[in-house]
Amino acid sequence: MLFGWLYAYFAWLYQRMFKWVIRVLTGSHELQRLCSGDQLDSKKTKKIESSLRNSKCGALRRVIEEDDVNINDAVKGIAAVKGIDVSKNPDFVPSLKRCLEQICGYRNLFAEVEAVRKQAYQSTRQDHEEKLIKLWNLLMPDTQLEGRISKQWGTIGFQGDDPATDFRGMGMLGLLNLIYFAETYNKAARHVLSHSHHPQFGYSYAVVGINMTSTAYHLLQDGALKTHLYNHVRGKPSLEDFHRIYCHVFFNFDKFWLAEKPRDIMEFSRVRDKYEDTLRKDLRKATTVLKCDFVTDD
Repeated sequence: MLFGWLYAYFAWLYQRMFKWVIRVLTGSHELQRLCSGDQLDSKKTKKIESSLRNSKCGALRRVIEEDDVNINDAVKGIAAVKGIDVSKNPDFVPSLKRCLEQICGYRNLFAEVEAVRKQAYQSTRQDHEEKLIKLWNLLMPDTQLEGRISKQWGTIGFQGDDPATDFRGMGMLGLLNLIYFAETYNKAARHVLSHSHHPQFGYSYAVVGINMTSTAYHLLQDGALKTHLYNHVRGKPSLEDFHRIYCHVFFNFDKFWLAEKPRDIMEFSRVRDKYEDTLRKDLRKATTVLKCDFVTDD
């Protein structure tokens, strides 16, 4: 324990000294160097985020910690605190602004996703019921649903006669993810649904889909998705960006599941955890983007 504390202390001290030496040699602040050029990717944004988070100045740390940050005011404030002459550093303002939009946007996206997740599915709400029927029609356009409470729901992978009971953990987020996949990438969603009916490697499509919502949610929650979003979205990410991530996660889980050739559905937890580890490994690579370029067979 003592060794770990000493290591952390000397690592911190080394970092401080290194920054001081570089500043003396170059005559510029760390943020000033990071904001040079117009390149925008996850590596650059993460470095700027880390620099602000580890700043000795509380005002700079609060920029990435507080809600409803005014980006333009924040950029001006950072330049003033650091004593950066923006007229002599034309890249500084636009570069820092874009990075702050991503950093603050990520936090705001999680708050939006969390709010949807906490919204429970309510059978008494007509809009919720309409969304559920919409999911059926998107996945089973040629089959009439005989009733709201029906064994037919098992065809698209719900556990019982009433799908409402399957949304507990992820709330409306699980349903909206399923609908987005089925509506935006209908061929891919129905392709995955057909695999879920495999005689040997089949699984419950909707239940697994809700599990994939949980996987995507936790990747967002702990910051793993910053790599993808900082690389892919030039500005504030939206709920639709999260839906697209979900589509990638679900479609590729289906491929991963079939490639694993599990003995039965009891292996689901093992395969899911292995798949999540693979996702996290990919997201640790600075250039990773989770694409939705789905290839399906007919």
